[in-house]
Amino acid sequence: MLSTPAAGLAAQSHIPYALTPSDRTAVQHYTLTESVFQQLLATARDAKANQIPIDIVDRRAHSLDETAAHLEQSASVRALLNRHGLSAHNFVLGEYALLSAEFAVKYAGQPSFDASMANQANIALYKRHEAELDALSGEDANN
Repeated sequence: MLSTPAAGLAAQSHIPYALTPSDRTAVQHYTLTESVFQQLLATARDAKANQIPIDIVDRRAHSLDETAAHLEQSASVRALLNRHGLSAHNFVLGEYALLSAEFAVKYAGQPSFDASMANQANIALYKRHEAELDALSGEDANN
């Protein structure tokens, strides 16, 4: 879920094609709360502990809804999200909001970087939890 620098840049270059204009607007205006962030974090830890592959950068999908529908095809992912009180759509929206904030912090100096999807509240939340997220990402064998 969380990305290494190389995977992050690849994902960032794919995001504009994976989202409709209304999806991009939804991500830009979605503000992560501490509670939702903790749900996302607990979901990531649970997925790692139980070796449940979950990938929101689905190259077959062209919208948040398509990505959510692909996630819902997996019984183990559906159960994982249910355990943490998340719908597939809310999970994908929250993850894209978090990824956008991560990209804004980590890749802002890259010439081709588009910071327009990140909002300042999500950037601030990401910065507050950056060490914790980096530790989880570093432990994540899927990235």
